[in-house]
Amino acid sequence: MKARIISISLWAAIVLWPAWSFAAEGEPAQGSWFALIFYAINFVLFVWLVHKYGWPYITQFFHGRSSAIREIRSRADKAYQDAQELARRARQQLEQLAADQHKMRSELDDETAYQVRQLNEAASEAVSRIRRDTEITRTALREAAQRRLRETMAEAAGRLAHEIISRNFRASDQARLLQGFIDRIGEEARP
Repeated sequence: MKARIISISLWAAIVLWPAWSFAAEGEPAQGSWFALIFYAINFVLFVWLVHKYGWPYITQFFHGRSSAIREIRSRADKAYQDAQELARRARQQLEQLAADQHKMRSELDDETAYQVRQLNEAASEAVSRIRRDTEITRTALREAAQRRLRETMAEAAGRLAHEIISRNFRASDQARLLQGFIDRIGEEARP
């Protein structure tokens, strides 16, 4: 119906346009009662025809148009509210993500500091263990060297003693050594 009204209006404008543009101005017309009554009747007939046949379509058109506009506006308002809600939720999510990022960064920093402390402690323990092991090894090597030196000295002293005894040892020396040894054992055996 809307297209029909627009089409009729356009055709009327096209048909009447040349008449309006080429109309010459005439002399001022003298008014007559007959023309006034004719125009009044035409106007009343026009209003009656429009009211009788066109008014329901016109009101229907404007009602349809107003309801369409209201519906479009309500959808636009709803879309705007939805967009605002989505923007609000997106802002909240961004804030939550920023908070989570900050939390994760601090947790990672704490974990890194903890791991560095653990590594430092492990390194300190390893250093002290290496020092202890080095000291124990040094002491063991020193004692082993001293033991070998004593053994070597005892062996050399024994050889020297054997050589000296075998060259200068007599039977009286042997009896005197044996008697001294027995006396000494006797003394140690007494309570």
